[in-house]
Amino acid sequence: MVKIKRYKPAISPTVKPVRAVRRLHLNPTYNQVLLGPVLNCITLAALSATTAMSGLLFGACLRIVGL
Repeated sequence: MVKIKRYKPAISPTVKPVRAVRRLHLNPTYNQVLLGPVLNCITLAALSATTAMSGLLFGACLRIVGL
């Protein structure tokens, strides 16, 4: 009786071993920058700058008018 061998594709030289890929996923060497907190900080800075400039402008106008 002859055994039929299962088809195994040839191993590509460019594919990393599973263990190395898993290690890279578990221990990333790069810092992930989340976009949400950065956008929140930018929005908050723009809002506070706008508020400060409006307050200064309003105060200058009141001072010119003499109130």
